[in-house]
Amino acid sequence: MDEWRTTLRRNWLYMLTATLLAVFLWVAVSADTVAQRTIPTDLVVYATDPAYVLTELEPPIQAVSVVFTGRQGDLSALSVSRPQILVSIDSVESLLWDVELTPDMVRGRGGRELVDVRAVSVRPGSLRLHFERRAQKVVPVVPRVSLVMASGFVQADSLRVDPPAVQVSGPEAKVEAIDSVVTVPVVRKGLRESISVELPLEQPDPAGQVELSSSSVRVTVAVEPRAEQVFFGVPVAVRGADRADVRIEPSLVDVHISGPRSAVESVRSEMLTPLVVFRRPADGSLLPIQLPPLGPFIQVVIDPDSARVELVEEDTN
Repeated sequence: MDEWRTTLRRNWLYMLTATLLAVFLWVAVSADTVAQRTIPTDLVVYATDPAYVLTELEPPIQAVSVVFTGRQGDLSALSVSRPQILVSIDSVESLLWDVELTPDMVRGRGGRELVDVRAVSVRPGSLRLHFERRAQKVVPVVPRVSLVMASGFVQADSLRVDPPAVQVSGPEAKVEAIDSVVTVPVVRKGLRESISVELPLEQPDPAGQVELSSSSVRVTVAVEPRAEQVFFGVPVAVRGADRADVRIEPSLVDVHISGPRSAVESVRSEMLTPLVVFRRPADGSLLPIQLPPLGPFIQVVIDPDSARVELVEEDTN
């Protein structure tokens, strides 16, 4: 035993080299051995007819099993590179299309011809393709933007979306069901100035069979400082009766407006027309005072906000 240990210590390097050489020779010989191997092969369907959309594969698979023959080394390399079986449809003649999967349809990665290996059989041996007519239409884009302004600032205009609409294209039934396309949701807080952001559009079809003419839109938000203005003693008009027939109390009101600075500062007193809608018979009750909108982002407070309209008795003397 001691003699064996001594020999091992003295010759371990030679023994290791011999072992590695034997393994190398075994691998080399094995690589040259012709064999068969089943390799998962990606299924790639090219349907290029613009009038139709491929909606379903039957069976619903993304890969097939292909038996290859060749040298062990070439088969191992092919397994790593992942071969493909290509199905090309240039013109759709039926909404249901049966395709036979054959060994001559098998290609290397990227559609390259097979070298040094050969496809023997394919499983499953057939495939049914489901097609649907393609439809197109233009639908509006709805931005999903949540805005929180900083203190003293307000939104000054409606959200601007560019482009405001996109074209959707895909299976007829799915396209008909789409009324709009939305952006991904986004939240912006503490805004003190206008912003413009690029927002991706959400895919309206979970299966991904609907195409959009644009993958994103630009959404612009106008932000301005908040301003206020008060107009005192604005006359109140009456609609539905002659001025000579009625008396309104109060006849003058104060109008408080607030909102984006540019919009508030553009308002003039002659633009204010508070009014009461009068309907006979008059019972002396208070009626609300209305004011036509000054703008979508201008807030209006009328003080007081109601008035009493009474008929004026004619003097018969």
